[in-house]
Amino acid sequence: MFSVVARRGVSAAALAALALVIVVVRLGAQSAEPRIWQGVYSEAQATRGREVFTTACLRCHGADLAGTTAPALKGDRFYTTFGNEPIDRLFLKIRDTMPPSFGTILDDQAKLDVVTYILQTNGYPAGPGDLRLASEDLATVQILKKGEQAVVQNFSLVQAVGCLARGADNAWMLTRSTDPVSTREEAATPQALASAANRALGTRTFRLLSVVPFKPEAHIGHKMEARGLVYTDGPTGRLSVTSLQMAAESCGG
Repeated sequence: MFSVVARRGVSAAALAALALVIVVVRLGAQSAEPRIWQGVYSEAQATRGREVFTTACLRCHGADLAGTTAPALKGDRFYTTFGNEPIDRLFLKIRDTMPPSFGTILDDQAKLDVVTYILQTNGYPAGPGDLRLASEDLATVQILKKGEQAVVQNFSLVQAVGCLARGADNAWMLTRSTDPVSTREEAATPQALASAANRALGTRTFRLLSVVPFKPEAHIGHKMEARGLVYTDGPTGRLSVTSLQMAAESCGG
């Protein structure tokens, strides 16, 4: 009798310990700091960005980024425009439209440095390394307020990177896909494709809808950058495709 009770006591203790570990792991996952708050640029890069901003951007956006003839690049206006968007969205806006036409010519690297200065001004911390062109962080890290978590709503426009394959009933599938990231661009830019080529693959699977116009049969086994309206329901989601472009000829091992 004693041995039975002892074994039961050990089992109960083990189960209790296991339950505690599961709770701790779940809480840790839920409270994980979004990447934007872990430092995606360096202090030196933001300093370079401030120098460029002072030379090329201050005239329209003001010394404190509160805006003069152009919109504010901090606070509520900044979050309304770029909140929940990947950093890439802010970079592309600056790269393609700023400065308007004051005889100032800046290369892409200088404009990316300005992006990091804007992030710094909005309270995002610096990290150990620079934010790089065509990096995964630039393409996927979302601009979130402190305490917010990235959420992708069903039927929102997203971007994902994975391997193109045929599934059951000749369905087209994006396998080994990254988690979907919200975007406002229906098609990938060359910058986004360069980033997608370097992104690590994931564990998601999406059935691709309305994909025939993109000639998927030419890209079986290729690493693809897909965009479209997402619907997640269980382990396999669906993506109503607005863009499907090759990022790399191979998905690797």
